[in-house]
Amino acid sequence: MEKKRFGGLGLRLFILTQVFTTLIVLGTGFWAIETNRMALLRRKKPPTIWQVKQSLQTIRVKVLIGGVIACLSGIALTLAITKPIKKLIESVQSAAVGDFTKTIDVPGQFEFSQLVQAYNQMLSSLKKSEEHLRKVFYAADDAIMTTDREGRITLWSESSERMFGYGKDYIVGKGLSTVHSPKMKPDLIQHMQESAMEKGRWQGEIVYSNSKGHSIDGWCVMTTLTEETGEIIGYLSVVRDMTEKKQMEMQLIQADKMASLGELAAGVAHEINNPLSGILSNAEFLQEEIPENNEEQQEEIREIVENSQRIKTIVQDLLNFSRQRDSKTYTTLDISSVIASSLNLTEHQIHLDRIKIIKEIRETLPFVRGSFNQIEQVFINLLSNARHALNQKYPSLHEDKTLLIRTDQVEENGRKYVRVEFHDKGIGIPEEDMDKIFNPFFTSKEQGQGTGLGLSISFNIIQEHKGTIRFDSKEGEYTKVTIDLPIYEGDIEDDE
Repeated sequence: MEKKRFGGLGLRLFILTQVFTTLIVLGTGFWAIETNRMALLRRKKPPTIWQVKQSLQTIRVKVLIGGVIACLSGIALTLAITKPIKKLIESVQSAAVGDFTKTIDVPGQFEFSQLVQAYNQMLSSLKKSEEHLRKVFYAADDAIMTTDREGRITLWSESSERMFGYGKDYIVGKGLSTVHSPKMKPDLIQHMQESAMEKGRWQGEIVYSNSKGHSIDGWCVMTTLTEETGEIIGYLSVVRDMTEKKQMEMQLIQADKMASLGELAAGVAHEINNPLSGILSNAEFLQEEIPENNEEQQEEIREIVENSQRIKTIVQDLLNFSRQRDSKTYTTLDISSVIASSLNLTEHQIHLDRIKIIKEIRETLPFVRGSFNQIEQVFINLLSNARHALNQKYPSLHEDKTLLIRTDQVEENGRKYVRVEFHDKGIGIPEEDMDKIFNPFFTSKEQGQGTGLGLSISFNIIQEHKGTIRFDSKEGEYTKVTIDLPIYEGDIEDDE
């Protein structure tokens, strides 16, 4: 279309130039005839036929020379006008699609040259503005994007690409829902647009999803894009990544909950310790009073004393934990021994529930350093959770009612760990609860069957031991807990 317009303009200029040239030729002819006529009139004698012929020949030569000069001048004039106009049109067409690099070079001091210089200055200003805008877009941490009225993405900033991982070539033209989490309601975009039209803007929290499928907590502000007539042609969305902030908020909430837990645990520990001390004292007194040859009663009293001591140790561990005090003297631990001790305390009940325990324990594992009682407490808690999950899924005997306990030596990020896995085929954990399992007082068990403190305390214990605890679960199928504890590389004989 633009080429046709330019062709029409060139034709009109050519016709005007030819008219101008014709006028010059005619003027030259009249001038030649008039000059020769005056020359003949000035003669006293009538001109001869030869003189008339010579005069006509002179007129023809002058007219021919004038015509040639006029034609050449017309062609030169046409080229002088059309060539820079063509360059100007090409440059304007390039600028219309965002290319501000095609300037025009027209020498001279004529009006057209001044116009071209002004245009080049305007082009340079547009280029600087475009570069500045690109730098602003690139430097912005917030994702900036525009959509048309149907919700299709029309502009995608560099910050959007960094945040979501989608390239401009891929995402432009796709719906805004492409970057929304599947958890979001399908009619959310329509609600955002309607609110932006009514109130001028919409803002709120949205869960997005990046190119790797990871969730992003974002704060979105959407406004309308309008023509001068007021017609809405699209929407501008600015998204701020709030994921890190929300994680920090959750950590603060977790810290606040743990502080509350500490106050509660301290009070409970003191309340338990008082009657527990009486139980221990009376049990030890009875142990002395009962004859040594009464082995049955001696065994019963010994069991009371041992279990009371264990309760006292756990209560003291909880009290130390609530005070965030590392009062334990860590020792080198054989994880296999800790697992065996944990099973000794729970295996009887697990057997009664007809749960099959599969042990894949390596015979030789490196030592770790830590508190035997605290690690044992973690293992007992995980065994209890696995037993509860299996009983819920299989109330009676079943071939899949199994709990696998596996140990291994692994290396993560250049550091060696002892890994312990507890893998049950129970009811699993719902996906929406996975980010809550370490929260104090959160439990999926029925009221009265759990306090919601076990995993929270276990998480803190493993962290204190410089280890990690991870959950992998699928609702209705399985739960796998993986604990990594750093290998102790010191000398065992130097251990206190």
